[in-house]
Amino acid sequence: MFQLNLRQKMLGFFVLKLTFFISLGAFLYHDFEKFNEDVTILIRAIRLSNTCLEIRRYEKNYIMRSELEDFLTAQKYINEAIEYLAFVQSEMKRPKLELLGKIETKLQQYRSAFKALKDNCDICSEHEIKLLNESRELLRTIGRELIALSDEFVIFEQNKLSRFVQHYQIQLFFYLLLLAVFTISTTVMIFKSLIRPLKMIEVAAHTIAKNRFTPLPLPNKKDELHSVLRAFNKMVKEIEEQQEQLFQAKKLSSIGTLASGTAHQLNNPLNNISTSCQIALAELKEGDCHFIESLLKNIEQETNRASVTVKGLLEFSRAQTFSIQPAYLDEVVERAVRLVSSDIPPDIAIKKEIPADLAVKVDIQKLTEALLNLLLNSIQAIPEPPGTISITAGIDSENKNAVITLEDTGVGIDENSIQKIFDPFYTTKNVGKGTGLGLAVVYGIIKKHNGTIRVESKLGHGTKFIITLPLAFEKPKSLES
Repeated sequence: MFQLNLRQKMLGFFVLKLTFFISLGAFLYHDFEKFNEDVTILIRAIRLSNTCLEIRRYEKNYIMRSELEDFLTAQKYINEAIEYLAFVQSEMKRPKLELLGKIETKLQQYRSAFKALKDNCDICSEHEIKLLNESRELLRTIGRELIALSDEFVIFEQNKLSRFVQHYQIQLFFYLLLLAVFTISTTVMIFKSLIRPLKMIEVAAHTIAKNRFTPLPLPNKKDELHSVLRAFNKMVKEIEEQQEQLFQAKKLSSIGTLASGTAHQLNNPLNNISTSCQIALAELKEGDCHFIESLLKNIEQETNRASVTVKGLLEFSRAQTFSIQPAYLDEVVERAVRLVSSDIPPDIAIKKEIPADLAVKVDIQKLTEALLNLLLNSIQAIPEPPGTISITAGIDSENKNAVITLEDTGVGIDENSIQKIFDPFYTTKNVGKGTGLGLAVVYGIIKKHNGTIRVESKLGHGTKFIITLPLAFEKPKSLES
């Protein structure tokens, strides 16, 4: 099916709107011409009616006084009325009215009757006086008919103008309604096709600034906005992949930090293994099998100990697929503490208060990584031991989330920095001392678990991180009341 893109839609709406306004303008101009003609004819009709009234006025004067001047003035107005009527008929663009022909005929009859009355007035015999009275009555009759026709002409034009105004109001209302519908439809189209997608992009850009990546839904129609949104989603995906690479780089950086401590953790079991092997070789000649067996068991134990250390480090360094599963929080915390134990100075104490049966829905590897970054951050925040790092956990008031609190007695964070602490590459450490990715990694991991993280800190009074994570099961038994 043929579909228009956004540019074609906008151009089409512009052409339609332009056509509409041209049509509206032509309609208004045409109706204005008709209105102007009707008003002009009405004015002409009123003037003609007034002229007829003037003729009747001089008719009465002549009948009463029989003065030549009144007769001449009346004839003058009659001639003017006939000429003016011809002018009106020639000026009309529409077909001539039958009423105008009647008025013209009546004017001719009136002029003839008035002339006959004058001729009779010049003769004063009794016979002519009777004829004079008949002429006067005829003139009055024709005069009344003339006034009636002129009034009818005025009323006809008034009614026609009134009908035009009523019809024009209906048409104008229809055009205004059409304009409103057209404007609303245009606004809706622009909102759905342009404003709403742009708002979606704006909101998505803000979420990206907050380190959250959510692809935008693509519209069914493949227009310019479809291409923009598709490019935006591609950009979001690439940013997410690049951030994952940065986070993996941060993890490797953390491994470098742990390397020296891990070397010490491996050194002791390796020394024990080496010593046990040397003693076992020496005892082979004596043939004390029980003693050699105990040495071999010690070697196996120390080998397992070293294997656990190496396995934990390898699991931490390996990039894995995000996998949510139930896990006991105390075990995850213990795992993170064990990984960082070699980097904890002797004067910094780690205190844990976590219910043994408090389970959360997490990716164990990712949560371990987040806790490890927080622990390293807290250790570095206590430059002059002694100090304490406390890890506590409980549930919120609604029994839906686990609340984890990690608090240190370090130097704290100033108010300006606390607003940017989770931003990638932002660090308060000296150059070369930090990448600024540690807390950004923590923020990304917690958000990916549908959890929250916030920080409370004052300069010189330590720092507290509060994390919420979804519970894996109902309220733990140890916390039921």
